Amino acid sequence: MPEMQEVTFTDLLQRPTETVEKLKSSRRRALRVHRRGSEDDLILTTAARSAQDDQLLQVATRLLRAILSDPVVRSSHLLDLLPQVFPWLRFLPDTDRIEFARELIAVWDASEDLDTPAPVLQLITEWRNTAQVYADPDLLAVLRSEVIEDGGAVPAPGEVL
Repeated sequence: MPEMQEVTFTDLLQRPTETVEKLKSSRRRALRVHRRGSEDDLILTTAARSAQDDQLLQVATRLLRAILSDPVVRSSHLLDLLPQVFPWLRFLPDTDRIEFARELIAVWDASEDLDTPAPVLQLITEWRNTAQVYADPDLLAVLRSEVIEDGGAVPAPGEVL
């Protein structure tokens, strides 16, 4: 995927015609608008490109829903297909892979009702973090150990010992 071209917010405000021309000539029909002093940059795109992206997302979502709603396909093939999408699943035990698939379906359904992808992305991040633990034998051993040593008193924030 080609890198997205960037402009500054000042470019957009002071040179809108040039910025729009840059947008039209960009391969992705999108520009990253960097905002100084802000953590969140903006993405500027055309309405036509945004509509195409939305249509493609709807098709992908419908396809996934069709797969997930078919009990035979879901039970016999979904667990084989998910590692192609999420390679880190290979580090999870079988029971956790099944639990991830079950939660993904449930959270995806609930997220659609709320019209936000945030819960699905959070779930994927959480399971990916779990897979990272399983992928690191030393970390897994530490987390599984029953010996938890008391590290002593913890100073209050700002308190000097």
